[in-house]
Amino acid sequence: MPLSCWCYLLACFTGVIGLVSFVAPGPAAKVFAAFPRNRWAGYVLSAVAWAWSAYAVSKMGLDFLEPYKKFVPFIALVCIPLTWWALDNLLPCRAWGGILCLFPYGLLHATRLNDSPWRLVVVVFAYLCIIKGMILILYPWKERQLIAYVTATPARFRGFALSNLVLGVVFAVLGATVLK
Repeated sequence: MPLSCWCYLLACFTGVIGLVSFVAPGPAAKVFAAFPRNRWAGYVLSAVAWAWSAYAVSKMGLDFLEPYKKFVPFIALVCIPLTWWALDNLLPCRAWGGILCLFPYGLLHATRLNDSPWRLVVVVFAYLCIIKGMILILYPWKERQLIAYVTATPARFRGFALSNLVLGVVFAVLGATVLK
């Protein structure tokens, strides 16, 4: 997928979160506050993270994994309910961290094919996502603390919403102009 498409996807994701949070801060703050303990969000996000991990492992070109690749889908199917059972506390935060660690692979691969210096904006964002994902996997309560901090006052939550909206606009502009 070209880098401009990645920019549009990032713009949609960050822009929609920012727009919804800016237009309806009360309900959006309640959704954000409920996220770390939402059981169904944890189930869905962890299943997505395990499926994505299984796909990534099956596509890796490592020789020592070749004999075991045929078992990867079964291992993922076993790990999904085990994760639900063993890591149920703050599972959505852990699963979101896993997804944040997985998605930048394709994004960073697309940046290698683009020679614009503006691609470094996307590279920095991708590495920040990876770092945040690693932190969330190891310390999922940090996400709950961050959400509590952001949703503590309406002005702070509006600032969060506005920063996401601006980030979405930046990605959209980059995708439409210099990162085509």
